[in-house]
Amino acid sequence: MNTPQQNSLTRTCPMPVPAARKDPPWQRSVLKYAFAALMILVSLLLLNHPSPAAGETKRLFRIGTGGPTGVYYPIGKLIAEGLTRLVEENDASGAAVNGVPGIIGVAQNSAGSIENVRAVVSGQIEAGLVQADIASMAFLAEHAFAGDQSGRALRAVASLYPEMLQLVTRRDANIRSVPDLRGKHISIDELGSGTLAVMRIALAAYGLSESDFHPVYLKPVFTQDKMAQNELHGFAMMAGIPMKAVIQLSDIGLFLVPIDPNTASGITARFPYIVPGRIPSGVYSGIPETPTLQVYALLVVSAETSADLVYQITAALWSERTLSLLKQGHPQGKLITPETALTGLSIPLHAGADRFYREKELLFK
Repeated sequence: MNTPQQNSLTRTCPMPVPAARKDPPWQRSVLKYAFAALMILVSLLLLNHPSPAAGETKRLFRIGTGGPTGVYYPIGKLIAEGLTRLVEENDASGAAVNGVPGIIGVAQNSAGSIENVRAVVSGQIEAGLVQADIASMAFLAEHAFAGDQSGRALRAVASLYPEMLQLVTRRDANIRSVPDLRGKHISIDELGSGTLAVMRIALAAYGLSESDFHPVYLKPVFTQDKMAQNELHGFAMMAGIPMKAVIQLSDIGLFLVPIDPNTASGITARFPYIVPGRIPSGVYSGIPETPTLQVYALLVVSAETSADLVYQITAALWSERTLSLLKQGHPQGKLITPETALTGLSIPLHAGADRFYREKELLFK
């Protein structure tokens, strides 16, 4: 298994990515609703499970994910379940039940990678799912994070799976290439998302910007009705495959807009963690193999988090129980394995995770 080269963390990426703008009121309302739902969920968890052992205090381990119809959220929920051990007990063989004692894992909706980075380093959440390219930008204080050194505290627990840029359009919109987006109504994800950052990079590679079409800044869950009613011609999402939002719209007739390999290679030259990828045929009904951009999804924490806790988190992540939950719970979960835990890392490992991989002799494979 290859380890990330140290010099990769010092590469520069000359193409700017504009900083996120202030969220509009409707987005703040959605986040308030999500927070209220989170609190209800935690209350139900506490009510439906026996009390912890005497003297033990339970605390939340919040994992920032994404929108409900993407892949971050369902994967984050499965990881949170794998980390949670609400009852101290042994299985039939006498071995301790997997999970991390003293914590309750919770998957938390968010705008995506950029918001998750900022929430992790500020201590608003304990962990987050983040695109490798966004993690690198934060660590190097570049682009959306220019002048913000807080990202130097970001640390990796593991690389999880490859994410694909999925530029999904109505087939009847006749958008067959990125330049065909001119004049169309396209959602390019929320402000603060990793998708928006990658879309701006991809658009620039084709000589385009948001001024060339009618951009909308919504998560896919808020675009579905607009797509079905032909108010939107398409939406973009950086996510694992398959994505629920695409499957739910398959009846209207969809097309995946390709990123041609030569353009993708040019992007990689500037942004080392954004690489050419392919969405295989058959992933979505009626859609052939499509070349696109790919980046790895990372599980990240703050460097300030206890090394012992992160060691336990890493061990629970790669336990048979969590791997089984991931494999059975989502198609992308099958790709999350210890053998690829260090693939595509763009920031340093947390000391606790580093210790785990060294003990398992995975670090230098």
